[in-house]
Amino acid sequence: MTGFRMQGVEDVPEVVGNAFVDFITTYQVPLRILLIIAVAVTLNWVLRRVLMRTVTRIVQGVKRAQDVDTTSEIQAAPYVNARAVQRTRTLGSVGRAAITWIIVAIALILVLSELSVNVGALVASAGIIGAGLAFGAQNIVKDLLNGIFMVFEDQLGVGDWITVGDVSGTVEDVGIRVTQVRAVDGTLWFVRNGEILTLGNSSQGWGRALVDVTVQADSDLAEVERVTMETAKSLMRDPATARKITGEPEVWGVESAYGDRATLRLAMRTRPEAQWAVQRALRAELIRRFNEEGIQLATELPQYPGGAG
Repeated sequence: MTGFRMQGVEDVPEVVGNAFVDFITTYQVPLRILLIIAVAVTLNWVLRRVLMRTVTRIVQGVKRAQDVDTTSEIQAAPYVNARAVQRTRTLGSVGRAAITWIIVAIALILVLSELSVNVGALVASAGIIGAGLAFGAQNIVKDLLNGIFMVFEDQLGVGDWITVGDVSGTVEDVGIRVTQVRAVDGTLWFVRNGEILTLGNSSQGWGRALVDVTVQADSDLAEVERVTMETAKSLMRDPATARKITGEPEVWGVESAYGDRATLRLAMRTRPEAQWAVQRALRAELIRRFNEEGIQLATELPQYPGGAG
């Protein structure tokens, strides 16, 4: 009896091993499919994370080297460095989508192979079907091609302030088919790339702050121009605005005159996206200086034929 029991205990590993082998043999195809899916999901997560960490390090490295908080404030070689940051973000955004689609395609082919599907014939059939669908899905093809060209031609980048039709805002994501734009009121707009026919980008190269100063027509315009220039130059010495300004202020003279009003235009070259902040600072400082100098700003709107303007 003891010998029988000892023999049964010794056979347990063999029985378990045989059961495991039988299980693997029976379910080897489903198990391989599960393994392919698990590897694909893990690889996709790892590659996307590595890509975004690389993008983040590049962006932070440039900003740290320049000691700035925003891309538009980069001082040394501003255009090259700023566009490098924006382009890195954009390529990172497109790269995430590309990684996902490539891994999904490879995993699908491997899964079909495990199911004994003739992948070669399937690919050939897919090519024929794709050619037929292209005629019915021209908008999708147009979106994809336009998105690719926009990215590689550096027409826009993540973080850029753009205007597309009636939509103005910051680019949050550039996809191969759709670009996401966050408007100033927080609305997130999804713009199809194929529908972008005209695009204005305020984040490339440089900006220009324009401020119109309207005073009474009988004012001393030379004195108004002098105070305006002094005010603009004082902002160039202010640490809060100095690094946003890249050019000397210019008064373009009398921009318009109507009745008892005269308007002078002040222009100042700035870094990309900094023109609006400089304009606000200029207006506030001009009001303060004009009050000190006793210069009266025009308060009444001009009357145009047919009603109030």
